[in-house]
Amino acid sequence: MSLLSMAKVRMSNFTKILFIVLSATLSACATIKEITIPQTIPTPIEKSGIATAGAISIDITPPPGLPMGGYSVMANIGQGFRTRLKARVIYLNDGKGNSTVLVQTDLTAASLLMHHKVASVVAKETGLRPGDIAITASHSHSAPANIFNNDFYNKHMSSGKGLEEEFLKFSVTQISKGIIEAYNIRRPAKIAIGSKNIYGYNRNRSISAYALNSDINPIDINDQNSVFKAVNPALTMIRIDVKDKSNQYYPLAAFSSFSVHATAITPQVEVYNADLFAYAQKDLEWSIKRAHNTPWPVVHALTTGTQGDMAPALELQGDNYIRHFDLNWKQAKKLGQSIGKEAIKLFESLQSKLSPDISLMNVARELNIRNNNKIGDISLCKDAAIGSPTVGGAYERRTPWLSTLPFFNTDSIFSHRWLFTDGCHGNKNHVGFAYIQPIFEPKDSFPQIVMFQLIKINDALIIPLPFEVTINAGKQISSTIMTTYNNANTKPVEYVWITSNANGYFGYTTTVDEYARQNYEGGHTLYGKYSTPYLAEQLSDLVFNSKSNPAIHELLPNWQYKVAVNQFLPKKQNSSGTRQIIQQPEVVEAKNLHDEHYVAFQWQDINPSEIDFHKPLGKIELLQSGNWLPLQVKNEPINDEGYDIEIRYLTDLGNDMGKYEIRWYNPAIGHNYRFVIEPRKKQTRLISRAFSYFPIKENKHDLMVYK
Repeated sequence: MSLLSMAKVRMSNFTKILFIVLSATLSACATIKEITIPQTIPTPIEKSGIATAGAISIDITPPPGLPMGGYSVMANIGQGFRTRLKARVIYLNDGKGNSTVLVQTDLTAASLLMHHKVASVVAKETGLRPGDIAITASHSHSAPANIFNNDFYNKHMSSGKGLEEEFLKFSVTQISKGIIEAYNIRRPAKIAIGSKNIYGYNRNRSISAYALNSDINPIDINDQNSVFKAVNPALTMIRIDVKDKSNQYYPLAAFSSFSVHATAITPQVEVYNADLFAYAQKDLEWSIKRAHNTPWPVVHALTTGTQGDMAPALELQGDNYIRHFDLNWKQAKKLGQSIGKEAIKLFESLQSKLSPDISLMNVARELNIRNNNKIGDISLCKDAAIGSPTVGGAYERRTPWLSTLPFFNTDSIFSHRWLFTDGCHGNKNHVGFAYIQPIFEPKDSFPQIVMFQLIKINDALIIPLPFEVTINAGKQISSTIMTTYNNANTKPVEYVWITSNANGYFGYTTTVDEYARQNYEGGHTLYGKYSTPYLAEQLSDLVFNSKSNPAIHELLPNWQYKVAVNQFLPKKQNSSGTRQIIQQPEVVEAKNLHDEHYVAFQWQDINPSEIDFHKPLGKIELLQSGNWLPLQVKNEPINDEGYDIEIRYLTDLGNDMGKYEIRWYNPAIGHNYRFVIEPRKKQTRLISRAFSYFPIKENKHDLMVYK
């Protein structure tokens, strides 16, 4: 039985073994490894007097076999991909000796381990310090997650347990390569910064907690429209244009932020994908390149903002205590493309604001927050704890059946404490009870090291945080930082925004008021009810210190981690067979309204360890005037860089070969098409028979396959 088949069997028995999983995995045995990362001394950055920028999109799609993160034990093993996973890299240099790299990844969260390894690799060639680099994430729940510097999230973020070293190594290599390439292709640059409020794309999934905030206008939680009003509507963007060889400026990139969970795709998904962010990113990239005829690919690095309690504004279906909602790619695409249209409008509106005057400031302070849990009169819990509501899951993405049990149901009186609530954890009801939880989940297994970081680009201050920040927690932090900065400096900042899930992952941070409700977000605030005030004060102190030392850069003396490791990626094997067609194109009809029609083609190929999913593999060609040409439909390339091509690994075959399937969703009607599989290793290009797709009656189609 193949790895993927075994994963399917295990997940199908999920509800029967969940309690065993919950207890056994907390104390699961694994290989422990000590990891030491050298702190490479950066090469000094030259002061050229000219602001420059470079940007590139790097593929980080792994082979099949990795557990996907975000939905914990409910998540499936990735069998392939639909919408590739990317790392989008933007390098900025102000010409005054300061540089910044903003990296957006299509991962569930960034990782401090990844960040430090990348910083160590690129320091000498680029001159970048660790605090000059921010690695952010879209928080896709259909991407690998076992990359952290702590055992807790390597155990519980996905259905796999332990650090996956090979994927960490692969992603570090790809991101480092992207940073170095963006640095090497830098050109004279102009930038513009702006923001607009957009509504109808996110909604508050924890309205009962949000309503408890004492610093907001009162809201009626029984009003169905309240969830669309209690949001962070800000779409914020930095537009970057660069000069070509003829001294003409063209668009190069955008670094933007919008507060929404990448959970439009539900837990049943079996392939890696970037969720709704893929559509918003790609639409801007394609549209701007086409509209401006740019000499280079355009890069749109869309990050998530204060999305802790922000759900995607999909069709309201109520809550899901018994079963998952249907997998609906159509809804994800519609919402993502709608956000993309708003981003394109904002990008174009910044044209008149472009300026070659760029000023950068990056400051950073790395702290072990267990050892430094006090600042001023604010004390963070010294030890982390996970609350019972976390097991039940978030609104609309509950853990089926478990979320109906009193201790895990946020509406139950048993989900939080009523006595002994004066401590730093307040009324949090610990999973397994306060004195038992540490036996199964040692306090040292939780994340402890935060890199507090501020990146100032002209009049914008970006705050990367390794937390999922609720919108009001974000307002409180941002307001504190803006006030502190503007009081300490003669030139104020206009924009302050948080990018969540950056440089690591610590779960959530809510306001003190929201924490008392002990919804999923409060239960998943690991270090207690004062987490947000603590973060605000630490960042405020960093801002204050930066006035006297604008290059403040305080790192821990050593980067050393001890973590449990595991292997999920397929072991390296040498294929000895030959590519061949297994099944010519066949049509598969949609069974439900939320499903999509597709045409499938199957073939035998080299095994998953050799397939290199991060390189172009499959596409559709169109026969036109006797020539086969790459197909585009409504300006979307119909290849595996687009939305509608999915590639899956199906099973093992003999001679260390594998069986694969490529699917073309929403196929175009009429004309002659064919599948093309790109060369791999010594395997030559593989081409299907030509076919035509056409309707025969309502919601029924046929396929004509030509010999």
